[in-house]
Amino acid sequence: MTTKQKNAHAALIKQVHTSIRYQQYYRNEREQYVEMLMGAFGKDSSVALSVSELIILVNYLNMKCESLPTFTPKQSTPAQVWKIMQIWEAKARDKSDTALLSFCKRIIKKEYESPNKLEFNEAQKVILSLEKMK
Repeated sequence: MTTKQKNAHAALIKQVHTSIRYQQYYRNEREQYVEMLMGAFGKDSSVALSVSELIILVNYLNMKCESLPTFTPKQSTPAQVWKIMQIWEAKARDKSDTALLSFCKRIIKKEYESPNKLEFNEAQKVILSLEKMK
């Protein structure tokens, strides 16, 4: 991030915390605030949002728009799943699906019934972790 972008980001964070809806409701209801951010952007903190996402959030919190967008996580691609399976077969001692799912749970802190159910960014984390394995 450039200095200009960092300054804009910081200014928008201040606008979030001084906005009408935040002051009236979300300031005292932290759980609801995090839930709203997760539902709209898939992130649990306004600091993690990009400048464009912060602009949308500020407009919503200042009642300039009716609703926020709905966040839908990207599903992992078949190529990612294939790569996970190939690396697992090559590097793991226990090559079972149960062991792979246990490894995924340890990396992403979520439990899934199949590697196909991973989200796009979670699959990336698993692939990176598998590539670092000896």
